[in-house]
Amino acid sequence: MAKFEQYKDKNNKRKWLFSGYVATDPITEKKIVTTRKGFDTKAEASLEFDKLKASILKGSKKKRTITFQELYDDWLEQHRKSVKSSTVATNRRFIEGHVLPKFGKLKLDQITVSFCQKCVNEWHDKYKQYHYIRRATAQVMNYGVSMELMESNPMKKTILPRKKEEEKKPNFYSKDELHEFMTFVKTLDNYKYYAFFRLLAITGMRKSEALGLYIKDLNIFNKTLTIGKTIAIDEYDQVVLQTPKTKNSYRTISLDDETIRILQKWFSIQKEDYFKLGFNTSKAKQLMFSNMSNDLYYPQVVNDWLDWIYDKAEKEGLTLKRISPHGFRHTACSLMFEAGATINEVQKRLGHKDVKTTMNIYSHVTPQQAENTSQKLANYLGF
Repeated sequence: MAKFEQYKDKNNKRKWLFSGYVATDPITEKKIVTTRKGFDTKAEASLEFDKLKASILKGSKKKRTITFQELYDDWLEQHRKSVKSSTVATNRRFIEGHVLPKFGKLKLDQITVSFCQKCVNEWHDKYKQYHYIRRATAQVMNYGVSMELMESNPMKKTILPRKKEEEKKPNFYSKDELHEFMTFVKTLDNYKYYAFFRLLAITGMRKSEALGLYIKDLNIFNKTLTIGKTIAIDEYDQVVLQTPKTKNSYRTISLDDETIRILQKWFSIQKEDYFKLGFNTSKAKQLMFSNMSNDLYYPQVVNDWLDWIYDKAEKEGLTLKRISPHGFRHTACSLMFEAGATINEVQKRLGHKDVKTTMNIYSHVTPQQAENTSQKLANYLGF
């Protein structure tokens, strides 16, 4: 407990002081013991004591001294307990690569809205994913507000610049283009590629979902495939198997006879090849597509497969349209609509949360669809 008492200063004038325990810092949990002098009355000394105590309990003293780097370190520890390891990895990449160089050494009370806006504008000019960097920064500052280390979140007050308009090449295949691609891949001395990209095109699943499949996820009697896992990269750059993006991503979809036959043929080839390497592919959790150590692939490998296929085709005088692995998801969606599937059927097969997601992301149509739409309208009108 603090003591209040009188003393004489160097001019022999009577003054008041207080000394001793004031409060326990709620952040550091340290007991604050101090002495303050120079008050003309006991009431003044008591008022200053109350102000200091309130300041400590509120944490304002900490707010003036903590840096963004320190806040980030505290936030990261909490963040690891709240989200998937792959999400931690993504946010660390954004923050440590782009945010800490600008904000790291700044005290929290030095961070202004105008400074944040300047940074957002710079990120917008340099990076396509500028809005993700802004969002990650805002998450850290939200934590600062929640912990009462910041009065408000200046990053949330910034204005997000308009997304740059870029001419995008269609990232999907038409029916004929897909047929040309698959016909070429079938000629290659790698049946894995043929089975894998057939599966992507028929199901519309994400590459990370396909790489996380077990052989047992295929039910050949019911002709179904259960999708309930996805691979990702954690913050230590290790590939991990985790739950899908949303509960809607858990799904069981139907498969056609030909795709099942192709997968079964691949399983036989894989079993024989991996037996020679000393691996037993009859285990319960045998991956459909595994690396040479019979373990999870890194997701980037699918991009490498595609690049190899396109380069191989060019060397043989064939120019295939280049799309990304995700383009096969677009392709499946587009061709399902073209084949007459309903919006709900496509939504459930792709594992989207709602119909809006399906229509917003896949608003493109193939030339064949556009032609069919026009013909359907003309037939309906009758003139």
